[in-house]
Amino acid sequence: MNSENIFNGRPVGLNLSTYKQLGYYQLLDPKGPHLYGCHFYRTILKIFLLVVQFITIFGMMGFFIEIEDSDASNGKSNSFELIIILTNCTLSSLKIYTLISNTKIIWDLFDLTCIDFLKCSRHSELITEKFVTRCKKSTKITKWIARSFLIGLILWVMGPFIANEEYTAPNASHRYQNIINIKFPVTVKTYNNYYFVFYLMEVAVGFCIVYGSVLVDAFLMSFCWIISAQYQSVTKAFATFGHNNELNSPEEIYKDFKSIIIDHQNVYLKMKSFYAVVRPITLIHVFAYSCSLIMYAYVIVTIFHSKESFIIAEIMKIVMTVSNVTIEVFIFCYLFELIDNKKEDVNFGLYSCNWTGMDIKFKRLLLMSMKMNNANRLKLKATPDVTINRPFFANVIHTCFKIVSVLIQTQSNEVLN
Repeated sequence: MNSENIFNGRPVGLNLSTYKQLGYYQLLDPKGPHLYGCHFYRTILKIFLLVVQFITIFGMMGFFIEIEDSDASNGKSNSFELIIILTNCTLSSLKIYTLISNTKIIWDLFDLTCIDFLKCSRHSELITEKFVTRCKKSTKITKWIARSFLIGLILWVMGPFIANEEYTAPNASHRYQNIINIKFPVTVKTYNNYYFVFYLMEVAVGFCIVYGSVLVDAFLMSFCWIISAQYQSVTKAFATFGHNNELNSPEEIYKDFKSIIIDHQNVYLKMKSFYAVVRPITLIHVFAYSCSLIMYAYVIVTIFHSKESFIIAEIMKIVMTVSNVTIEVFIFCYLFELIDNKKEDVNFGLYSCNWTGMDIKFKRLLLMSMKMNNANRLKLKATPDVTINRPFFANVIHTCFKIVSVLIQTQSNEVLN
């Protein structure tokens, strides 16, 4: 077994190298380097988040202080875009902080990725192979999303160098273009003279947004796939129980069936811990992405209706961001719905076992298991009545574009007046 696929001496289906490349494994590892009793990597990340929040607050001050920049009053779309980006930066910092604040729970969740997590002997090599295959699929999707976000970040970071080519000398009334053009409350001369400092500050904001998104994506997607795969394994074990006539004595029948029930309960307890951590993160994630969809859809429509010329790189980075955000929201809604469906399938697996050939004691045990599974109605919900699933995704998209329509109509009315 590859050393990258070993967790606490046990083989895992998840490729841990992805977590190590992102630095998340090092953040979770309780045996990592410590400095004066504090985990070194977590402390560095918390300091970085604190610095980014100071930059965000400093940038927000520009909305309350009059700026001499000649382009400061051009268009509400730029201000709207900037507010959403700075809000997303704060939300990304909150997501990262939530993850590193629950490192003990998340570290314990890695037991779920172990190939030998399910103890029942009925989990055959075929089921194990399917579990590993699903883990590999989640790793591929996570890597694809991480690369797409990295490409998007590169486009945003390189944008100012392309946009500033037209300025051969410092302009006394115009600021140089930056990544997201935060309205720092400084004079144009100060901004242009120390442009590289402000550029690095905006790079830090962009990195915080991207890194927070990628970390959450890697965590949510991996464990959603793994939980659904473990439930599928439990369902298969229940469905094939008693059909091969390999059990002879009633004691072996009860012992084997109870071991599957214990595996089922262990998966449920891990899912409960997982939902306790991810519920606030997912709600923040969906809210931030929904705001981004509204903002970028509005910006795209504004660009197409504008008579001004736009740099192709600017359009590309916006289109790519919209694509990434839309795909991500869909994947999250799909994966949480998949967990709900696989959990519901357990009852079908229980009913599919060879219960007709068993005695009354086994039938009572089977009925109790079905009632227990029905009683555990745990689902990830945005509100007490709204479950996060594909219909929720459709509602998010529909609501976003309704808001965009209102904003465009308002802008059109202002132009006419």
